[in-house]
Amino acid sequence: MENDAFRNWFDQYVGGFTAGGDAAPDLVKNIRLKKGHSERVIQEILWIAKQLGLDGTARHLAAVMALFHDIGRFEQYARYHTFVDSKSENHAELGVKILQQHQVLESLPTDRADLICRVISYHNRAILPEDETKECLFYTRLLRDADKLDIWRVLIDHYQHGNLDDNPAISLGLPDTSGISDRVYDNVVNAKIVEARHVKNLNDFKLLQIGWVFDINFTPALQQVRDRGYVESICQTLPPSDILTRIEQAVAAWFDKKIGTNQPPHIARGH
Repeated sequence: MENDAFRNWFDQYVGGFTAGGDAAPDLVKNIRLKKGHSERVIQEILWIAKQLGLDGTARHLAAVMALFHDIGRFEQYARYHTFVDSKSENHAELGVKILQQHQVLESLPTDRADLICRVISYHNRAILPEDETKECLFYTRLLRDADKLDIWRVLIDHYQHGNLDDNPAISLGLPDTSGISDRVYDNVVNAKIVEARHVKNLNDFKLLQIGWVFDINFTPALQQVRDRGYVESICQTLPPSDILTRIEQAVAAWFDKKIGTNQPPHIARGH
């Protein structure tokens, strides 16, 4: 399969979840949500890859990874009516199973197909495996950056324009209560990733998203986060406080520290 064939399979597979005209409204809404997300992550990853000077072969490979990175989300929502892995199953691992069951990657050399599956299986992990190849980790980090760039866009649009009760799948069903958990706050002001297990309400969830800036791997992607005002947009949906001011200062300091160098924040260039 070339790219057009991959895309045709993707469209047919995803379309099958809402075919027949009798699909529940929430299913239709969330299948469309994840389909649109996958399409935009392709554009994000191609843009980052271009900024990094990757050749056509590498960009093609990255685009395939982006297209299929959330292929497990459709079955996950159809089966469990949630996007929370801990309440259903790991969507990345489910996605790999689906690609293998349908033999989607069989036209590719075995090593390329295996690389794509490994990257997809790792893209949602809190910590990446240390015993993987540099190539695999490079593409995984590339995909994670592209993924976050669009997830921020989706979430901010939801916070600014959507009724939080309209689609609880986006906010993971968390309560929209006041306050911020101490552990979540401490992580963000100390430039650390927030662990999902510490998230207790929607405010914590928003701080977790702000903390993603500390897990962006490539300078062009981090520049996009700052230029698009993602952090500011999330902060505007939180109540003003001294706590919020300190969080904004911590993120601003991180941007100043990481942007303007020729190296990605966490890894050496190349693959």
